[in-house]
Amino acid sequence: MDVNAIWHAIAMCALGYLIGGIPTGWLLVRWQRFGLDVRRYGSGNIGTSNVYRHAGFDIAVIVGPLQFAQGVLPVVLARVLGFSTTVQVLVGVCAVIGNGWPIYLRFNGGRGVAVSTGVIGPLTIPGFIAILVCYAAGALRGRIALGVLIAFLVLPVIAALFTNVTVSLGCVAILLLLMLRRLEGLPDDTRAYGNFWKLARDRLVFDERPGRPLMGPRVDPAAKTQSS
Repeated sequence: MDVNAIWHAIAMCALGYLIGGIPTGWLLVRWQRFGLDVRRYGSGNIGTSNVYRHAGFDIAVIVGPLQFAQGVLPVVLARVLGFSTTVQVLVGVCAVIGNGWPIYLRFNGGRGVAVSTGVIGPLTIPGFIAILVCYAAGALRGRIALGVLIAFLVLPVIAALFTNVTVSLGCVAILLLLMLRRLEGLPDDTRAYGNFWKLARDRLVFDERPGRPLMGPRVDPAAKTQSS
């Protein structure tokens, strides 16, 4: 790969980050709900589920597909422009990073699930089908967060078996990013509520945080620590 090709790949990855990081949920809620900041409610997430709970189905039904498209578009664009599978995977990973840590919102974004799902679609069809099955199973059991975790745990294996090792490694990177996003702020929660291992389990497996009920204003664990 020559120097120009490397710079082109870097530019494509940067574009993937910028596309993936567009805070569609936050923007739509602010626009349609008179300036409401969805980050201050429920889970504090700007993704589809928190938007649905605090802004309504009419907005959530738009946010979900848009975030999915934010994952699909960079990967497909990289493919159309003739980039290798490796670059396509890197672009997809950058889109997930952008969603979780967007420059637009001072690096405080969403969980990255919808964008990650969009990234997986064009990279590995068998893997995409597998994660949809896991999502459905989790939803039926009332444990969608667990279904998401299982989906991305099995995804690297499916990708290695039915696609290629490069895509499988990309799936591992996406899994680690999703896990990191769920575990962010764990030290603050531990200082406020104690019991590190239980908190880590609840956050990683069930995506649940103390002081962050699914409905209503969000409680800051740091504020709880200061008041106690």
